[in-house]
Amino acid sequence: MESMDGSFSYYQKLIQAGDIARVYKSLIAYMLSLRTYFKINHQEFIVGSFYQGAMDFTYFSLSTKELKAKKLKLVIIFNHQEASFEIWLAGQNKKVQSHYSGLIADREMGAHYRASTHPHSILEWVVLKNPDFNETDTITNRIEEGVNVFLKDLNRVIG
Repeated sequence: MESMDGSFSYYQKLIQAGDIARVYKSLIAYMLSLRTYFKINHQEFIVGSFYQGAMDFTYFSLSTKELKAKKLKLVIIFNHQEASFEIWLAGQNKKVQSHYSGLIADREMGAHYRASTHPHSILEWVVLKNPDFNETDTITNRIEEGVNVFLKDLNRVIG
């Protein structure tokens, strides 16, 4: 187990102040509502399970019949450390990820995409950095637009 070197007392003070727990609870509630939004308003998507995370990443997946046939999915992520909403393209396993990484590397997806920095994704896009959670409709619209652009670009590149 990693040593906490006195950081636990700092953590305890932060928890006792109440801000971390309140903000984390609100963030999780928003992510659950975003998942529900996609389930209700986008019947074309297969909406995956919700992963709350360990204050690192909170996410859920979206797939379509076409992506599922290719063993691919999009993952809507809130990256806690970067305070950003991201969309990742993920494959069912390393073989699928390797195959599509190769296909995508040979074609231009767009400047806003980056090759994966995580072992569980192929391609990543930071859609929104430092979101204003007082404007959740704006966040939802931005993510929804991002998903549509990502799918359009992906279809153009891998068909």
